[in-house]
Amino acid sequence: MKGSFERISPAAFAKKIGIPLGWFVISHRWMPEKKQRRERHGKWFKLSTSSGVVYRVLRFSANLRGAPGSTGDIVLDWPAWLDLFGREENVDGPIEITITPAKWWEYPRLAISHPDPAVRLAGWISLVSLVLGALSVVLGGWSLYVTYFPAR
Repeated sequence: MKGSFERISPAAFAKKIGIPLGWFVISHRWMPEKKQRRERHGKWFKLSTSSGVVYRVLRFSANLRGAPGSTGDIVLDWPAWLDLFGREENVDGPIEITITPAKWWEYPRLAISHPDPAVRLAGWISLVSLVLGALSVVLGGWSLYVTYFPAR
């Protein structure tokens, strides 16, 4: 999906329920097929502009305006909006955003760029654990190799 979007504050959008950190909301009209909407709801997406990239979880709303070919509303947290503008001074007005599903190799970046500090910390810990686990497998293999094929 590619389109022009204007930001709506999450606080102004959902007064009673609220939107969890790391989510963004667009109109259901951006994805006309109901089956596709149901499959994509709650999945990670990459929001990219010419100035920046952020990763957020998709949610749909019938209360927002917009469809392909017109300017639509997007409910997005302020830090993500700033990142999409490249941290420029003027962040008013619509911006052209490309929304694509996140690829499996982008998942480590999802964890360490989440807006919730608890999720970010857990992401960093899991990445460090993954690296240390891979290092232990390599060192274990090397020690077996040295044991059974000693240098002469």
